[in-house]
Amino acid sequence: MPAAHVDADLAVRPGWIAVLAVVALALRIVGLDGGLWIDEIYSLLDSFRPPLAQIVTVFPRDNHHPLYSVLAHLSLAGLGEAAWTIRLPALLFGVASVPMLYLLGAAVTTRREALAAAALLAVSYHHVWFSQNARGYTALAFFTLLSTWLLLRGLDGRRARHLVGYALAIALGAYVHLTMVFVAIGHAAVVAARNLVRDPRGRRGRDGAWPWLAFGLAALLTLALYGPVIAQVQHYFVRQPTGMKGISTPTWAASEGIRVLMQGLGAGTGLFAAAVVAAAGLLFVAGVASYARTAPLALALFVAPVFAIVAGALVARGTMYPRFFFALIGFGVLLGVRGTMVVARRGARRFAAGHAATVGTRLAAVALAGAGLLSLASLAFNYRYPKQDFAGARDWIVAHRSPDEPVATLGAARTPYQRWLAMPWQPVGSEPELAALRAGAERTWIVYTMPRYLAIAAPELWQAIRRDCATERVF
Repeated sequence: MPAAHVDADLAVRPGWIAVLAVVALALRIVGLDGGLWIDEIYSLLDSFRPPLAQIVTVFPRDNHHPLYSVLAHLSLAGLGEAAWTIRLPALLFGVASVPMLYLLGAAVTTRREALAAAALLAVSYHHVWFSQNARGYTALAFFTLLSTWLLLRGLDGRRARHLVGYALAIALGAYVHLTMVFVAIGHAAVVAARNLVRDPRGRRGRDGAWPWLAFGLAALLTLALYGPVIAQVQHYFVRQPTGMKGISTPTWAASEGIRVLMQGLGAGTGLFAAAVVAAAGLLFVAGVASYARTAPLALALFVAPVFAIVAGALVARGTMYPRFFFALIGFGVLLGVRGTMVVARRGARRFAAGHAATVGTRLAAVALAGAGLLSLASLAFNYRYPKQDFAGARDWIVAHRSPDEPVATLGAARTPYQRWLAMPWQPVGSEPELAALRAGAERTWIVYTMPRYLAIAAPELWQAIRRDCATERVF
């Protein structure tokens, strides 16, 4: 840790970390049993309900997160099937990420900044959302933080326990989601570059063989875990084309990322939202610049996985989603906290030179508290609505349709209603199928979700809906 930051460490007591963990748990329990969304339903049907032997030997699609599926299966088997039981592993990893971020932060910055970052993560709208999502993303974020901390400790002390711990963290993270492989690739690129630069004594190769043994062991453990399905994984990502290539583009991912960032910051839309996002961006840049001076190795380990994930996503299937980068949320929070501290202290030096340190710290605390309150306010939206209200739409249609009126399910809505809710409704995949269903009926009900995907996958069907149908209710 830089010596200039040691003075701030005295203000932090371990009890605060326990308090933050309790706060994080409380915020993630509220609404944990809300309605499932489409990817959770796919996971429940194809990855959580099957026997363990099938979970570890079959790779049905990229929606399958093997380690998470094992944990969700065990939770479901022990506690019964419910939304909260299959989301329980995500909640636990989400809560565990809060003290893990503090631990990493304390290794690269002041304990005060680390505590502030952990506090923001505890109340983060986005982190709460993913902690209530029956997928592996909070586990991936936890193992990303843990592996980065272990790598930093290992590069500093070269201890065998850090080598083995890092390899295990990477392998378990990869067994949750293959994005973890790109985190490790980013780490390896940083270590390689670091060893090309001469150390203060004029030597190259300052880290020796230690990190490469760790990377090698991580690769072996990952291959061992994926061994039963490695051929299926290779076939899926290399040979099987994706229907999302023209839909989930990098441009869409960037715009969608900004949209959900604004929602999580409580900014809504319009000029205020643009101002909030712009301010957050400036603080982030200031944090990057500060880390580049005080902790360049940590900064490199934070940033390199971003480029590795982008390159890997484009090469593997050509699709991209904002959630690919959720594992790096802790890094973003640390950089944002540092940027806030830097900007606040610079402002204090200009307007309150005699008390710059005290005033700057207080200004930063107010700004960070404001960000936390905005995120907390956004959680009301998260708690108010299910992720996707398939059951609500079903109940409303049942209450309003006549017995002789057919119901069609389109696109991504087909699986929830046919396989999950077991409704006797007609799945429709094309415009002629819809026309045949409508023939002779006075009124036909149509249920669909994710209209952008439907419009690209079945344009004639979408045009028929837009031309002939009126929207009765949106859930």
